[in-house]
Amino acid sequence: MDLSIKSGDGMLNIRVGAIIKDKYGYCFHYDKKRDYYALIGGRVKYYESSDSAIKREIKEELGIQCDDIHFLSTIQNFFEYESTSYHEILFIYDVTIEESLNDLNIPHNQKIDYVSVKLSDIPEINLLPEKAKEIILKKIDVQPLFINRDKSK
Repeated sequence: MDLSIKSGDGMLNIRVGAIIKDKYGYCFHYDKKRDYYALIGGRVKYYESSDSAIKREIKEELGIQCDDIHFLSTIQNFFEYESTSYHEILFIYDVTIEESLNDLNIPHNQKIDYVSVKLSDIPEINLLPEKAKEIILKKIDVQPLFINRDKSK
């Protein structure tokens, strides 16, 4: 069972995300409908550690076994999505893969694309959460915890 809890006030999500570097850049999933990029990852399951969860999510989404992961930070996110308030705790991991994202056999998905973005192009993309972009671009020192309140659109 995913650690996503609905309450009268909104949703609490416990998630993992990876800053994944491949041969050519950084790997993200791109939401075609909403025009934003996000870290590859997903929800932590009940009684699953965050490091096990990120390994599982990378295997599910990219089809590769990835054991060389490094914890970077935790981002506590507050945002609105489809008229619901979210309180999200996001564990961020650093991952380097030997393969190019383009060389992986990733099944086609109608809602998202998996893309590799050159470091020089990252300032121009809409990457959520914004703190992830700041970490990649090294505009902030990595700390154990960030609190991020996305502005409502």
